[in-house]
Amino acid sequence: MSASQTRPLGIGVIGCGEIAQLMHLPIIHELPQSRIAALCDLSLSVLDSLGGHYGVTARYRDYRDLLGDPAVDAVVICTFDHAPVVRAAIEAGKHFIVEKPLVFTAQEARPLVAAAAASGLTALVGYMKLYDPGYRLALERIAAIGRPKMIQVHDFAGRFDRYQQLYTQVRGKDVDAAMIKAGQQEVAGRVTTMLGGRHAAYADLYMTLLMLGSHDLAVLRGAFGVAETVSYAQAVGPTHLMAVLGFADRVPALLEVAFGAQYEWWDEWMTVHGEADEVRIDFQNPYVRNAAATVRLREAAGEGPSERILPGTPETAFRRQWQHFIACIRGEAKPIAQLQGGLDDLELAERIIKALPAGALDEAAA
Repeated sequence: MSASQTRPLGIGVIGCGEIAQLMHLPIIHELPQSRIAALCDLSLSVLDSLGGHYGVTARYRDYRDLLGDPAVDAVVICTFDHAPVVRAAIEAGKHFIVEKPLVFTAQEARPLVAAAAASGLTALVGYMKLYDPGYRLALERIAAIGRPKMIQVHDFAGRFDRYQQLYTQVRGKDVDAAMIKAGQQEVAGRVTTMLGGRHAAYADLYMTLLMLGSHDLAVLRGAFGVAETVSYAQAVGPTHLMAVLGFADRVPALLEVAFGAQYEWWDEWMTVHGEADEVRIDFQNPYVRNAAATVRLREAAGEGPSERILPGTPETAFRRQWQHFIACIRGEAKPIAQLQGGLDDLELAERIIKALPAGALDEAAA
């Protein structure tokens, strides 16, 4: 085994906000196969705090400077606008995980997917649910039931503030708010242009699909491949969507995604109905460590029904994702969440939105 396969990989973290602080940084730090080689953020106070905490002296405010650091073997991209950073990472020859969504439109994703494939780099989208041990267990059970009669995916999530008491997070107040707003407006302009005048009113709904629902599109795709049809879509509200998708062999799927539910529970699940069996995956709050998805099986027991609960191995899906990423870089595994999947999900999100009636949201729904 070569020295490059035994020494810890140097990881650069680009964008040191919430998900980087809660998941990526502590996991990179604790895994023996990796080390935090460099940090990049717009906030000097965040860089100083995290750099001191993790003992990282290489601190950058420009991601291009971090990508030029020879001590960095790979990066995780946790910025708001991923496209320019992904492009620069490929040009710099750095392996990378990019948080979901891959980018904001399929049009800007296509050349990046092609460039990553041609580069030979390990390039993954951060769909951590694909590594959840409960989800992996459920895939085996789903494969055993044969052709599904129906698939249901429901994601109302829950309160996003409950997990914050579990962690210490550093928030920078030394970043130019006008610059941040300008970046958000530029992205909004790209999304509006992609949707076109007839569907521009659904921009918030599209962003809900990308920022929350993309995980649901990914787990659907991981189990059943890319959806072949979008036969129906309804905007229940500005951030509440229903859609009927069609998969291979004319298997239908009902997708419902909504942001803003103030539930005290995490409400995200996928149910697969077979001829004689049913498999349900209940996903856990992704910000809580060591909590895997739970699988519920309903099946025959002789001439009567039975129900079993199969808890997934207690584990953090983000940690499994990092272990897989490192194994892929070292040639020990084949990538699961490649960029092409991220592009497939962007194309499906666009098809769903454009299946909605043209024009503004209904006043009752809005």
